[in-house]
Amino acid sequence: MKIYVINLDRSPERLAETKRQLDAAGLPFERFPAVDGRALSPAERREACPPLRFWLANGFRSVLPGEIGCALSHRGVWERIADGPGDVAAVFEDDAVLDADALRDVLATAERDDDPAVPTVWLMQEGLPAPARLDGRRFYDILETDDVGHVFSTRAYALNRAAAKRLAAILAPVANVADTWSAYARCGVRVLAPVRPCAFARKTPSDIGPASGFLWRFGWYRRRVHWRRWKLSFRLDLLLKRLEGKRP
Repeated sequence: MKIYVINLDRSPERLAETKRQLDAAGLPFERFPAVDGRALSPAERREACPPLRFWLANGFRSVLPGEIGCALSHRGVWERIADGPGDVAAVFEDDAVLDADALRDVLATAERDDDPAVPTVWLMQEGLPAPARLDGRRFYDILETDDVGHVFSTRAYALNRAAAKRLAAILAPVANVADTWSAYARCGVRVLAPVRPCAFARKTPSDIGPASGFLWRFGWYRRRVHWRRWKLSFRLDLLLKRLEGKRP
């Protein structure tokens, strides 16, 4: 299986740590140079990510340069996987803490269970909601538990060629952050979550930047305003994707 690690040129120490972990797991990888959204000009950012379209899809807020860079980086990996060798590939960001045994099990499961005709993503991160009954499964579909979202993070995942093609098409142009798995799951991509996660967050400064404003610190705002506006924008985004021909 081909493995890609997304890494900014200015973060060699992160790449070194990820290399140490993957070498210990016996998994060779290829570095994929990340797009630095802050290095793009305002005109390049507007071209890559139409501001109004993003605003409508993301809780009526403006996009951050780091979010554009992250989305372009993952879309670039998806395009390479879609055109490259092999049916299944894995993608890691350079701030993941990996459980080697669980990781090897996840990758083996993805290769064994892959149906090339069905666009499929196997997430690997912790913290995802789980259904009440698992019945011995190693993965479950996020739509079993997910209402309108709350399934985020592109820290680590595997995907097949069909999913790579579909995801790259959905995210061109960038109308969402890269990790809107809930939307992808409603746009013809099967998104599976792990019962035993293998990728965890490392305590490092974010390359994305703060996405919340002053009001985010107040619990009443999150409960009464933020999630309501986010749910509204999520449903609006799905409607727009259908009109754009990106949703069945």
